[in-house]
Amino acid sequence: MAILTRREWLAGAAAQLVPSNRRPNILLCISDDQSYPHAGACGSPFFVTPGFDRVAREGVQFRYAFVSAPSCAPSRASLLTGQDFFRLREASMNHTVWPSGLTTYADALAAAGYHVGFTGKGWGPGNWEVSGRSATPCGPAYNRARLTPPAKYLSDIDYAANFEEFLERRPAGAPFCFWAGFSEPHRELEPGVGVRHGKRLVDVPVPRFLPDADAVRSDIADYAFEIEYCDKHLARMLEILEKRGELENTLIAVTSDNGMAFPRAKGNLYDFGVRVPLAIRWGARLRGGRILDDFVRLIDLAPTFLEAAGLPSPPGTTGRSLMPVLTSGILGQVDASRDFAVFGMERHFPGSRPGGAGYPCRGIRTPDWLYIRNYAPERNPAGDRPGPVWPAGDPVGGYGDVDGSPSKTYLWSNRQKYPELYQLAFGKRPAEELYDMRQDPYSLRNLAGENKLAALRKVLAKRLDQYLISSGDPRATGHGELFDEIMKRYPVEGANRTASR
Repeated sequence: MAILTRREWLAGAAAQLVPSNRRPNILLCISDDQSYPHAGACGSPFFVTPGFDRVAREGVQFRYAFVSAPSCAPSRASLLTGQDFFRLREASMNHTVWPSGLTTYADALAAAGYHVGFTGKGWGPGNWEVSGRSATPCGPAYNRARLTPPAKYLSDIDYAANFEEFLERRPAGAPFCFWAGFSEPHRELEPGVGVRHGKRLVDVPVPRFLPDADAVRSDIADYAFEIEYCDKHLARMLEILEKRGELENTLIAVTSDNGMAFPRAKGNLYDFGVRVPLAIRWGARLRGGRILDDFVRLIDLAPTFLEAAGLPSPPGTTGRSLMPVLTSGILGQVDASRDFAVFGMERHFPGSRPGGAGYPCRGIRTPDWLYIRNYAPERNPAGDRPGPVWPAGDPVGGYGDVDGSPSKTYLWSNRQKYPELYQLAFGKRPAEELYDMRQDPYSLRNLAGENKLAALRKVLAKRLDQYLISSGDPRATGHGELFDEIMKRYPVEGANRTASR
């Protein structure tokens, strides 16, 4: 599980500089809790996202992009480092600390002469200051510009204006690397804001793992409103780059850190928890209008950014640069080896179980199948009830790994009406799960116990194990106590909290 130290990586990056006129600018725009396919270009007309759609239309869109973990801090840490979440020690879960010596693509680019910064939500929730860093893992913050948001719970940070200030402070001739971390559509959401801004409940696409009821439809409409709000900032950023003549030399990636904050989505290894939108634009360097079926993960972005800048990835990086795929000019699937994705989780919400215990699980997704291994099936994946909740006042009174919401409350209150959906969202799960993703895209029917699929289940389990072992997952190499010790050191919700959950 060797990870290059911060000093070693930065020294290697600085030693391989290339002329500034050959290095692109890099802009990452990342929303907070947005599932695939919740963007217009992904085929969902209910979500009006002209900013994302432009990046997809003029660049490359990935239909199968996955996070390393469906939880904010580990997902963001894995994106920043190009590493699977389970390799990141304390950064493998929420509400801990950034480990000393763990470096990011932003660090390497800064060492190579890039002007680096971020606005909004960077890495977190957690404490990065104890690692001895002089700035966040994303770089220095640019959050001075503020606005009056059009709805309750929206951030008052003017992301686009802060991006413009960042550009104005750039040293002459320096390329830039900027992280635009939107806080939307993270909960809380203002109830009814979607309908008040023109959304119609009859048009809401309700995933089949949720009840089709007005309370849920309204909740999804509010979620859509917040996605569209941060997309407006993305569109403004594109306009800023265009006016400055910087658009064509900027590699722009737009994605999310994990799926929607609804029951059986965020914090789960099903598609609505781990599969996210991803589009990448880089002017004439990429053939635009392409939709690719290669399975990619957000850990691939760090080595992609570094390769585009002419810099090396550290030895042992588990992410793989997307440059060969992006520049191929091919539609469909480019790389036959990109036919699966691996992801997992250790702990999401520290207060969900006694002692800060988590729900360790790993999964592998192929075009046809999703296989999940639950290491502690005796625990409740949603957390215990009664128990702590977030946000405070959630009437369900437990299941803390599921953000409080009208959808959560409705499903709990109507559990006798929807017993199967209630069990899927809040019940315990077996040690193994297997879903036919062609026939069951919402992962409603677990086929792991069917004898006719036993051979397939073993093949997927073996393939998962091979990846986990080769990547140094402590759960696969017999050192799972590493995670247990971290949970014991950080057992309480709110500890080391520097950002919203």
